[in-house]
Amino acid sequence: MKRSTSQSRRGTVIIPVLVCMGFTTSVLLGCVHMSLNMRRGLRQDKQMDQTHWLLEAGIRKGFENTKSNPTYEGELIMLSQSLANLDRAVIEIKILPATDLEKAKRMKVVATIQKNTSKPETTTVRSITLRVNE
Repeated sequence: MKRSTSQSRRGTVIIPVLVCMGFTTSVLLGCVHMSLNMRRGLRQDKQMDQTHWLLEAGIRKGFENTKSNPTYEGELIMLSQSLANLDRAVIEIKILPATDLEKAKRMKVVATIQKNTSKPETTTVRSITLRVNE
């Protein structure tokens, strides 16, 4: 029995088609991967900005309270209505006593934002310690 030439040609056309489909699929998967990474990075940048503004608000509140109340020792502020798409937003203000090196009191402000309480990697924390002039 003889093979016809048309059957062998059909088989040779399938191989380049499969190679092209494999290449296209790998390029598309790479684009999807890059897109997901960029989205994740933008979300983290947004969360860092939100944490920065919470930190600024905590600094202002702490300075206002230390000016109006000399016995102010700090507070913990939990936002009752969290920011967009966040599960938890907290500002912690502590007044630290003066030390031998630092003659003035210090104020430590910590801002924490958490996107998903079940995943600790979605938590963003920023803090700063400032001198309080009396």
